[in-house]
Amino acid sequence: MFTLMSTAFKDGGIIPDKYVEDSVVSPPLTWENVPKGTECFFLVMTDQDIPGQYRQNLGRGFIHWLARIPGSISELPEGASPGKMPSGSQEFKTDFVTFSTPGYGSHYGGPWPPDAPHRYTFMLFALRSVPEVSPRADFRDIANAVLYNTIDVARLIGVYGPAKKSMPGA
Repeated sequence: MFTLMSTAFKDGGIIPDKYVEDSVVSPPLTWENVPKGTECFFLVMTDQDIPGQYRQNLGRGFIHWLARIPGSISELPEGASPGKMPSGSQEFKTDFVTFSTPGYGSHYGGPWPPDAPHRYTFMLFALRSVPEVSPRADFRDIANAVLYNTIDVARLIGVYGPAKKSMPGA
């Protein structure tokens, strides 16, 4: 079974403070049992428990991290994002950019739930080919490039919240 794990938290466990709110340090991730024929991975981190006003504006969960990773990679060390992703990787804009959150760009943005504990889903898509995706692509463009190219998906869920401080610009 294609599996995604972290040494920082167990599936369904609490995401440590080191990786949340205004910290932009990504947690360590590893994966195993990669499906045969995988040429590339696409990592997506979402918050499906966002409050109504955000969900109404987006029509989906809040995107915290989007990254294309070469198929030869089997782990991301702590702090890979921002700025230390493996060669050949590419990160894309998140919903922190969508909502013009100061200090955020195309890199990991940690959990920052305003109201209650939220579930954060890390999904690692194993792809049969490397999708051509513009650096300015939005989530819809990426979803179209990834979904029909997917061999399998590994998932890891972490929980965090409520936030200890308000998000900038909120």
